[in-house]
This record gives sequence, structure tokens and C-alpha cells, in this order.
Amino acid sequence: MDAALQFMDAVRLVYRHPVVEMGLFLALTLQIITGYALCRDIWAERKDIIHQLQAASGIYMAVFMIVHIAMIGVARYVLNLDTNAYFIAAQFQVWPWQYVAYGFYGLAIMAVFTHMGCIAFDIFKKKNRPAAWVMLLLVVGIGGYVTWLLMAMYGGYLYGIEVPEEYSRFGI
Repeated sequence: MDAALQFMDAVRLVYRHPVVEMGLFLALTLQIITGYALCRDIWAERKDIIHQLQAASGIYMAVFMIVHIAMIGVARYVLNLDTNAYFIAAQFQVWPWQYVAYGFYGLAIMAVFTHMGCIAFDIFKKKNRPAAWVMLLLVVGIGGYVTWLLMAMYGGYLYGIEVPEEYSRFGI
């Protein structure tokens, strides 16, 4: 956990700079707006299941990011908590949030890999359809493993994580 905290302290110098933070926020907002338009077209045109899966995973990623940013804002500015690795780990270890956290974060990680798998499928489908399916299944399979690994890590199953009192007392 110390390595994760040190890494976060180092990269925060970049991503928490007001200009970078605003740029990231604007990029995310633009991605959500354009993604919404793409999803609307996919469902209006009743495209194939792969495009629908890509649209659904994109919508979940957008919802996740909006809720995640709101949670970070509340933790940072209302509860005065450092939103570091303990902030995430507390959600997996403090009742009743652990039941929500596994689904919320697990689905988000799987949505990213599913989205990427659909993109890989789209790239390969015209030249080699069997390879396209292999790529989709491979990327989603890797996503399943990464999801399991992260859930086990933050849940304290790979190694013990002692969540500081300031995180658990707020029930975050």
C-alpha cells in the first residue's frame, strides 16, 4: 500500500494541477456528450449486438465517472479526506459499502475492457471475423482477470489493508 500511496503523491503533481484537472474534466464531458450521440444512433439504427454492447459499456463508464467524481468531491471538500488508495479500500471493507463497491467498481473495470474488446472486434471483423471474436473474448477475459485481481486486492484478500479510522468512521 505504501508504494501505491507514493505513486499517487507523485502523479498528483500532474493531474491535480488546476489546468490539467480542468482539461481532464472538459475531455470527459466531451466524451460523454459525443458518446451519448453515438449510443443514440446505435440504438436508433438497431445495430448489431457488438455495437449495442459497446454502447451499453460506454453508458456505464459515463455513469461511473459522474458518480465517482461526485464521490471524490464530497470526500475531498466536505469530509476533508485524502482520496488516495485508502479511500477506495475503505469502500470494500466498511459495512454496508462493500456490497455496493464490488458491483460498482467491478462493473466499471469490466465496462472498460468490454468497450475495448468491442473496438478490437470492430477493427478485425472485416478481414478476419474469427480473429475478431478471439480478440473480443481475449480482451474481455483479461478484463475479468484484472477485475478479480483489483477486487481481491482492495478487498484485502491478497494482503491485509488496514484502513485508517478517518475513512471508516464516515462509512465511506
